[in-house]
Amino acid sequence: MRLLLNTESLRPPLTGIGNYTLNLLDQLHAQAADSTIDCFDGARWLSATEVLDGHGSVHTPAPGEAPGARELTTRFRSFVRGLPFAYRARSAIRSAVFRREASKRKGYIYHEPNFILKPHAGPCVATIHDLSFVHYPHFHPAERVEWLNRELPRTLARADYLITDSEIVRQELIERYNLSADVVRAIYLGADKRFIPRGPQQTASVLTQHGLEHGRYVAFVGTLEPRKGLAQLLDAWSQLPNALRRAFPLVIAGAPGWRNSDLLERIQAMQARGEVKYLRFVCAEELPLIYSGAAVFAYPSVYEGFGLPVLEAMASGVPVVCTSGTSMAEFAQGAAALHEPGSSESLAFQLSALLEDEGLRDGYIHKGLLQAQKFSWERCARETLDVYRSIG
Repeated sequence: MRLLLNTESLRPPLTGIGNYTLNLLDQLHAQAADSTIDCFDGARWLSATEVLDGHGSVHTPAPGEAPGARELTTRFRSFVRGLPFAYRARSAIRSAVFRREASKRKGYIYHEPNFILKPHAGPCVATIHDLSFVHYPHFHPAERVEWLNRELPRTLARADYLITDSEIVRQELIERYNLSADVVRAIYLGADKRFIPRGPQQTASVLTQHGLEHGRYVAFVGTLEPRKGLAQLLDAWSQLPNALRRAFPLVIAGAPGWRNSDLLERIQAMQARGEVKYLRFVCAEELPLIYSGAAVFAYPSVYEGFGLPVLEAMASGVPVVCTSGTSMAEFAQGAAALHEPGSSESLAFQLSALLEDEGLRDGYIHKGLLQAQKFSWERCARETLDVYRSIG
């Protein structure tokens, strides 16, 4: 098999799509050792081995890049994305570079893991992670929304096969764009093997640095943007009894996204009053310990293509509360506590119930660990290879 894979999303800081691309590439390389995988990083073509070696492993952050540098990089990217014609200009330049070299690779299957296909004369596969830009355009930069709305129908018309991260998004895609169900497949993501249950001694070194106590905090991990439901979480948190909030402080970890200035001001004000701990971006080495040290993981995202932090928390042996009717509820299948969408009262009720009832927490931990075992990057890559073979 000969494959072209776009790896532009691997530029740091690694986002959800970058995480998907890197783990998929790692497993494709392992499972299809006799295949040729050429990767396009936006400017150059590299082999799968060169890309993976350049990242050290699937979970190592860019060397020498401090958290502050990552945050500045994220802010700069958000600024550039907001400029008029930024997406269109960047897309045109990179597509021209891609076309020039791809034209020399006859018979290659091209997989675009980040929505929009570039020019290629051979078979094409695109992963459409979600339709949040359709349902919640106000949560995204206007330029990105305009670009995706213009380019996605072209991608859907060209693609030989489409992949989504969940059945919910698969059905949305089929119904909204009148697609044949035979060429759209939901392939679930996986949790990295670093995410496992850990005890107090194993988490102590990292938690102590952040002033945290194992099993004595509520955690949120994700990009700070409106879609993640952080404002709702803060509202719910404010409704909990003071004694409960003191016993289990709220810990927020994540790089800034976009349209979040009001949210950041609110978090910083609450932090100044000692009501929350804002860790900002947490490096890949620390993240599994932040997960496994939590008493509860809260992820009230309004909409997700999959919701990887929920799976990672479940695999880490932490009870989870997330939003009903979402892709997260789809793959959790009863292994997570659910709150009603948009209801801070419902979220506060679930948080209170979990924090006050150790037996309830233990039940969700057990169910979460069993459910998380069903999902892996090995499975994701194996099913993706099946897609390639079906069109190759």
